[in-house]
Amino acid sequence: MRLPHLSTSVSALAFTLGISGVLAGTAAAQESAFELQILHTNDHHSHLEGSDYDLTINGQPVRAQLGGFARIATLIEEMRTPQTLVLNSGELNGTLYFSLFKGRADFEVFNALGLDAYQIGNHEFDEGEELLRELVDMATFPILGGNVHPTEASPLHGADLLPYIVKEVEGEKIGIVGVLKVEKTVESSMVTEAVEFSPEYETVREHIAALEAEGVNKIIVLSHLGYDLDQELAAEVAGIDVIIGGDTHELLDSTGEIAQLGLEVDGDYPTIVDSSDGAPVYIAQAWEMAHGMGVLDVAFDGDGNVLSAEGNIILPVEGPFRTEGEDEQFHELDEAAQAQVLDFIEKSRTLAVVEPSAQVTELLAPYSTELEEFRTQQIGTVTETLGFERIPEAFETGETPTGSYAAYYVADSFLHYLPQADIAIQNSGGVRSQFLAGPFTVADAYTMLPFSNTLATVDLTGEQVVSVLEDAADYSLTSGSTGAFPYASHLRFDVDKGAPKGERILNVEVKDRTSGEWSEIDLAATYRVATNSFTALGRDGYDTFAEAIAADPSVHEDSHVAYAVPLIEYFQNALADGELPVIDPAQYSLKSVRD
Repeated sequence: MRLPHLSTSVSALAFTLGISGVLAGTAAAQESAFELQILHTNDHHSHLEGSDYDLTINGQPVRAQLGGFARIATLIEEMRTPQTLVLNSGELNGTLYFSLFKGRADFEVFNALGLDAYQIGNHEFDEGEELLRELVDMATFPILGGNVHPTEASPLHGADLLPYIVKEVEGEKIGIVGVLKVEKTVESSMVTEAVEFSPEYETVREHIAALEAEGVNKIIVLSHLGYDLDQELAAEVAGIDVIIGGDTHELLDSTGEIAQLGLEVDGDYPTIVDSSDGAPVYIAQAWEMAHGMGVLDVAFDGDGNVLSAEGNIILPVEGPFRTEGEDEQFHELDEAAQAQVLDFIEKSRTLAVVEPSAQVTELLAPYSTELEEFRTQQIGTVTETLGFERIPEAFETGETPTGSYAAYYVADSFLHYLPQADIAIQNSGGVRSQFLAGPFTVADAYTMLPFSNTLATVDLTGEQVVSVLEDAADYSLTSGSTGAFPYASHLRFDVDKGAPKGERILNVEVKDRTSGEWSEIDLAATYRVATNSFTALGRDGYDTFAEAIAADPSVHEDSHVAYAVPLIEYFQNALADGELPVIDPAQYSLKSVRD
């Protein structure tokens, strides 16, 4: 296993920087008083185990096991020195690990990793403040929330939630300030008004002043603001040396290797922004879903000024290495191809063959066993086999509706999972099997929704909502892609399939989530629309979604919750006795359909 950045000596720093970094920074590094290694992760969304992932290795497509905290733990164990900080920028929720264990498995893993600091993200509030308090209490590492202020009315009041910490590393004091994005937390989680928040930049500025008053001259911000806001923070608030970020899942690289692996690079690692006082600030993120770990080596002079900051993300992989054959099945590479892949990885700075940590594997074993048993468990019952036509046949108001009842119920599950959303839209082709009368299991949910989609929201005007429905109907009826046809929850409409685009969706009504009353859609009002990540990005002809996001990216939020999770929790929590009822025509999205 080849692990770069194992030493904190000047010579090792030069190795880490590469030839160009050495030429530019050797003289400064030789004058450095202190060298710090930061190992960091973010936005794992309860992806505790590794997963199959397709990469381009040595110019050929290869499927390998990628990431997971057991492999990341091995990296940390091999690379940690007395001059290392291990940081995590937060974000739970997204897999069955969270659905079943509510973050407890995650925090047991973090305890085992020996984190030096953890910044909570907005999704840490998804199950309310009482659960978050339980997680904070079970942590054996510092948890930051620099701009989070629970009042006495909140279960979080009195929790060991810190604004910042001071870590002493080899006799040097390092200040670590925490901050999260307020608007996103308030609008997209289950946090209550019993928790107050202070402005992000102002809070960081105040904490830096407090640290400087204590004589701390090396300051890291552990941020859950997102990449763009991290850059704004760096430019506006003086005194920051490094920002270790999260929330926006950026894959950063300056080695040139990441793009060669077939992955999209979002910016430089680290991204450098000049602060208001003229000093450079170094910003890093480590992608998402525990796919990798960031490694940032920082050299300081005796006054706490950064002389150099260089590094990259490491993606831990393991075989079997496979490729797709002519039979469309994946087969292990032959001996010669396998040797070429291993040789490529040996020479890579960003890939490393890593064996999982026995400690973390053993820790997760009872959780993963329970999870696998859960997959086969019955979680509910389907009363009768439900209609599964992608494009509905004609029917009149008052007649039995046609179409995909499955897509309707999937949309309804989105709304139960996201109480802040107003309506939900689901493309019929995104649901791959029908509800059959009888028992319903977790495995059935994953068969029904097998894609790697996630749950997302887009804020649209009523006019745009109608436009989305028109887009989808047109694409399904004219392109041959029948799976685009739209179904919805808390949204109903008449359909005229024979009309031209713009005239097919008629008499659109919205159901109020509080009163349960239906009323004509307000074309000028704003609605939060839940959908899957595929259609949210404009795929399957859902152009208005893409246009709205392009005009204002802030209208879009990806929850990073796996596609099938809302449906599983729908059976568990929303349906009486877990029983999927016979369709109620008054609630169904299609009021009538004409040919």
